[in-house]
Amino acid sequence: MTDDGKRRLFLVGAADEPDALVRILGVVTLLQARLRRMEAEPAEDGLAIRLEIDDAGDHKAEALARRLEACPVVTRLAFGWRDGLAPVAGVST
Repeated sequence: MTDDGKRRLFLVGAADEPDALVRILGVVTLLQARLRRMEAEPAEDGLAIRLEIDDAGDHKAEALARRLEACPVVTRLAFGWRDGLAPVAGVST
């Protein structure tokens, strides 16, 4: 894949667990997604994590979303392009 600057944005809500960030990054690593930017900060209901990942196509983005959704510490998830987000069905607080 060439770096054309297109990136997917994943907004992840996670439980307030000591290993929550490491577990989420483990999912990103497992799927070999190229992480370009990450921000994490405490939120009222746990941890708010923002991941920017190089675009590798719809199939890979959806696979990453499914894996993140299955991660026990994830409480909510939205993903899409940096300009507009589409919520993932089935994951809520």
